[in-house]
Amino acid sequence: MATNTSRTKTDEAQAELKHMTHRASTAAYKVGDAAKSAGKRAGAVASEELANLRADLGDLISRISSLSEAEVEEAKEKLLAKIDSTREAATEMANDAREQFDHGVEYSKDYVKEHPMQSVGYAALAGFLLGLLITRR
Repeated sequence: MATNTSRTKTDEAQAELKHMTHRASTAAYKVGDAAKSAGKRAGAVASEELANLRADLGDLISRISSLSEAEVEEAKEKLLAKIDSTREAATEMANDAREQFDHGVEYSKDYVKEHPMQSVGYAALAGFLLGLLITRR
């Protein structure tokens, strides 16, 4: 009878451990996906803005000798506007990335508040594994 009780407790502990592991991995995937998504969007917008700026600058350089002073001034204004647009896009991307990171941090904090002992266990396990990896080198 004592053996059955200990098996039941062991089975319950294993089931709880699986459940905790699943929740932790779900949280980690959500944070990772949010960061990855923000990074991809930021990279795409930055690449597009820089390609446009590069093309405009190349066009201006190829035509500069044939432009009048007024046309050079107009091209300068357009180029400065394009640089401002690129700066604004970069700022927006940085803000989006910051929001995604903050969301991930909040999600992690909520998980830690709901499951403090599990979180300590995960941190200890991660530290142990990291220690093993470092000592092997």
